[in-house]
Amino acid sequence: MKKWLILMAVITGLLLAACENSGSAQDGTLQEENASEAASGENTVAAETEEVPETETASEAFSVSIDVRDHYTTNIGDPSNLYRIDENGVLWGCGNNNYGQLGQGTQDVEFHSEMVKIAENVVHVDDSQSGFVIWLTEDGELYGCGMAATGALRGREAFSEMMLANSKEFVFTEPVLLFTDVIYACCGRYDVACLTSDGSVWIWGLVWYESGGYDFRKEPEKVLENAVWITGGFFNHAALLKDGTVWTWGYNYSGNCGVEGPALISEPLKAADGVEMVWTGRMEENVDCDSIEEFNGEYPRAMENTVIRRSDSSYWICGANVGDEEKVLPVYYEATDFPLVCTSEFLPFDYDGREE
Repeated sequence: MKKWLILMAVITGLLLAACENSGSAQDGTLQEENASEAASGENTVAAETEEVPETETASEAFSVSIDVRDHYTTNIGDPSNLYRIDENGVLWGCGNNNYGQLGQGTQDVEFHSEMVKIAENVVHVDDSQSGFVIWLTEDGELYGCGMAATGALRGREAFSEMMLANSKEFVFTEPVLLFTDVIYACCGRYDVACLTSDGSVWIWGLVWYESGGYDFRKEPEKVLENAVWITGGFFNHAALLKDGTVWTWGYNYSGNCGVEGPALISEPLKAADGVEMVWTGRMEENVDCDSIEEFNGEYPRAMENTVIRRSDSSYWICGANVGDEEKVLPVYYEATDFPLVCTSEFLPFDYDGREE
């Protein structure tokens, strides 16, 4: 009997020892797991609190914004015509009326020294120096009148050299609506470019013309998007996009488009980047003459250049009378083998800071 009691005690002791070992093993596992979780948690907190290197977001990238209202033209012209917008938004004009460009419903060969009223609620005006004028109203409507042979005032299904040679037979002597939802517009020599509220650039008319060829757009065509500014002038147009790139088109004989190669550019080509402002034709928005007599018969020479201001506020220029390389241009402006110092490369320009 004692033997059985001793045997039972031994078995019970062995079982208790086994249970204690098992519990210790489980406790060790739990402790390891808890320690692992704690370490993981500490690492997570450390990762969350560690400073993350700053990276440039899309919104922080270089972007251009221009309030075109700050650049409206209110006084423009030459010895042939002068157009002015008064403080009440009334557009007045004087000078020649051989194309009906005074908008009176008449066409004559008289020189009108006194200003005549053309339109109301006007905020911006531009003169082509080719016999037509355009203006923008406060509600975004673009109008024009005058020489219509090249389609700049629309209403022409086709173009021919005969029409240009007899341009006084193709006129609009009263204002015609050209486009709507416009925030800015400018004349070329024989065409018009406008910027709409959604940042689109539209062009129409005779984009370029030379003996033997031309680029005529009878209806407005959208050529660019995301634009903040456009320019005009006798030689070429330019557009500045929101991303700071400049695109040019038109006559490029002297490299004035900032693009090497084609002398005549129909579709906009990229000319520069990192730009915050661009000019063609002229850099001043308004002429200094209060009366047409103050021109003294002198016609302002349009720039055969494109000027840009980069994001670091430096000015650069390309085109005629820039650089030190002389080129012989083709038959051009009634000149044969016309030598000119010019370049399509943008070079530093010492601009004197006149009105922009």
